[in-house]
Amino acid sequence: MDSDNAYKGRVILTYGRSLMALSAAQVLHDHEVEVIGSDSLDLTVLQCSRHCSDYFIYRDPGEDAEGFIDDLVAAAETHKPDDDRPYVLMPLFTETALIAEHADRFDGLIEIAAPKMDSIAMVEPKSALAKAAEAAGVHAPDTQHPKSIDAVGELADKIDYPVLTKPVVGVGGRGIEKHENAAALKAFYEENPPGDGDWPLIQKAVDGEDFCFCALCRDGEIVAHMAYRNLQSFPRDTGAGVLRETVDASPFLDEARRLLKHLKWDGVCEIDYRWNGEADDTPYLIEVNARYWAGLFHSIASGVEFPWLHYQATLGQEVEDPRDPEIGQKSKIPLLWLVALAQDIAEKDDYTTRLSKALNEDTEETGLARKVFDVTRSALDVPRLAGFIGDVLEAREMAEDSADDFILPEDPKAALGVLFIATSLIRTGQLPPELKQD
Repeated sequence: MDSDNAYKGRVILTYGRSLMALSAAQVLHDHEVEVIGSDSLDLTVLQCSRHCSDYFIYRDPGEDAEGFIDDLVAAAETHKPDDDRPYVLMPLFTETALIAEHADRFDGLIEIAAPKMDSIAMVEPKSALAKAAEAAGVHAPDTQHPKSIDAVGELADKIDYPVLTKPVVGVGGRGIEKHENAAALKAFYEENPPGDGDWPLIQKAVDGEDFCFCALCRDGEIVAHMAYRNLQSFPRDTGAGVLRETVDASPFLDEARRLLKHLKWDGVCEIDYRWNGEADDTPYLIEVNARYWAGLFHSIASGVEFPWLHYQATLGQEVEDPRDPEIGQKSKIPLLWLVALAQDIAEKDDYTTRLSKALNEDTEETGLARKVFDVTRSALDVPRLAGFIGDVLEAREMAEDSADDFILPEDPKAALGVLFIATSLIRTGQLPPELKQD
């Protein structure tokens, strides 16, 4: 599109550092919507994308919430179309709640693609969700919110184990710990006093597998949905999915409808469920994320174009009938999937363990000849080598025909933004926040 007049609308996307932003921009651009990117950082994946026509920097919402809103309002005024084309602000990550809280600042200026703050307050912080789940009559693990060490002591001797402790505010699996008995639970709280913050929640640990249910709602009614599970995560157990697979959403649909109707939800959300796969058993509600999710690319690759449908719903337009998601569709984040694959195989495979031990043997004690012999013997251990090769081939087959979150040939400069992931790992030893949940 060579001119502004070629676009049918304009959208400001926040959190441009994320692959979520790139996925949303690609879909919206394909539907002739102009994308303006933004973030508190420069040189992000969205800024580098050909699907983004302009970009601005705002103050970090985590450090200066008031300044962040001031910057967004000013930018919305600057980028407002000269004609009557639709104009939407679509937040993508944790800044969503802050924008919803200050939605009145944007009245008459730009439409806000975010849930109402009254609805968000029913699921965030996590202590509020337990009350909402009970009021909605949905299936959720027993959750307690102690307010003192004495309250912890009283609860510890009454509840069933194992249990999880969860921070009241947090993204994804960070800060969650499992405790097998009362002594361990009491010790955790004694060793980790919250200071001026909230005491962590205590939640019954339930069996099963984690599933992500993604939805777009209008006035509490689901208008588009899909579900997926993570076949591999990085870091393991607490990280985002790096290899995902679309599953049948029907086991979660009734529970989600009941909850979202009670919440009077407008916009998108991602609901975490835990389920054992038994048709007669109801999935447990674990968490509601009032925003887009790290696996947005996967949802789109499965056939549900959430950002485009969300854009239509925000403007009060008739929402296109979403495609049925393609069950079994897989997608992966190539860089992190390879790291996760190496981690998984190294941790479970005896071949790599024995070879590593032989390679790291102290030659001063064993002698170089002995080390060469041990390394060669380990490398040529046929049964273990065959098992290692089998694990690699099995993992490769599992990821076969999966779509890649990046890099699309028609948008090669977006690859520069992916360096953000690598530099985050190098600088902090941690993944960006959106890749720590799913």
